[in-house]
Amino acid sequence: MTSTISVRRVAGPADHKIFLRFPWTVYKDDPHWVPPLVSMRRDMLDPRKNPTLSYLDIDYFIAWRGTTPVGTIAAFINHHHNEFHKEHIGWFGLFEVLDDREAALALLSTAEEWVRAKGYDAIRGPASFNDLGEFGLQVDGFGPPHVLLMPYNPPYYMTYVEAAGYKGIMDLASYRILAADMMGENVPPKLRRVVGKLRERSKVTMRLPDMKHLDHEIELLEQLYIGAWSDNWGFVPPKHEEMVYLIKQLRPFFDPRMGLIAEIDGRPVGFVLLFPDLNQAIGPARPHPDTPEMITLLRLLWYWKIRRKVNRVRVPFLGVLEEYRGRGIDAMLYMDIIDPAVKMGFHEADFGWILANNQAMVQVAELVRGQIYKTYRIYEKPLHVAAE
Repeated sequence: MTSTISVRRVAGPADHKIFLRFPWTVYKDDPHWVPPLVSMRRDMLDPRKNPTLSYLDIDYFIAWRGTTPVGTIAAFINHHHNEFHKEHIGWFGLFEVLDDREAALALLSTAEEWVRAKGYDAIRGPASFNDLGEFGLQVDGFGPPHVLLMPYNPPYYMTYVEAAGYKGIMDLASYRILAADMMGENVPPKLRRVVGKLRERSKVTMRLPDMKHLDHEIELLEQLYIGAWSDNWGFVPPKHEEMVYLIKQLRPFFDPRMGLIAEIDGRPVGFVLLFPDLNQAIGPARPHPDTPEMITLLRLLWYWKIRRKVNRVRVPFLGVLEEYRGRGIDAMLYMDIIDPAVKMGFHEADFGWILANNQAMVQVAELVRGQIYKTYRIYEKPLHVAAE
């Protein structure tokens, strides 16, 4: 590598196109990476489509070795996060780089300088752009599967981030759960006892989401999500527009039989939502910026609906309001959603992500015989801000 590295801010349509397409360069020979639908990546980067961008200060950068792009990064200030947590930090995300140490360190240094110049005390990441999106750097379990809306990156990313002086501050785990371990006589005895006692002693009822009154259900799920997750590390209450944006993205893949709302005396107290792991169909559909998306979507439908390649679900949302925790409602939600999922042809689940310090959810994952199979990490680096 004889050419020098330069890092430049994204400016103009040509740079934006390079930034959008760059992941396909990094992962072109990686059989485990599942590319996003091009429209979803484009929308994520479009402030007219992605409501999260409305409250971020953000810049995008490309690393060049001579005239060749070799990496990308975003640096941003999440004002909503800082206000909620009373913190004074910046973030980096969309960090993609070829196996090039000099380029990686230059990108991270650029993001740090950008955050420092705005007067912030530390930089944290990666995130794109909050905990509703891809959150964390994958640090183990690099083989298949790459699950829907979860990060994936080469192992060398961790090496370069740590070489730049970043320290891990929180781990997030994904648990693999086999449906066979949760059916019939294989139901764990402790789970059977916990849920059995709950059914006998309480007035917990389960209902499906009401798709005829979707706006009301979105507001209800938003309230449950905020109430159930509010004390989680790093959690920031999403704005209503963000929840609508996320559900709009996921709704085409959602079946109302894959959601449950737990109620006590008519009051919603918890919920679970499952989504098919469409990455099992998106992967062979081969999304690419050079391929018309209609062709990609036809391929996706072929592998999803005709070839029936999708037999895994992701469980991104499961929560119980704080005052109702410790009763086994979360275990009941999981147990009651298994049977319809199996009847729909799903044989395993990705249960995650779960914070390493969220003992209540860790216990639920272990109760349903989940095994950690992938770990993601949020890193942080303090920044010295010169006095004015």
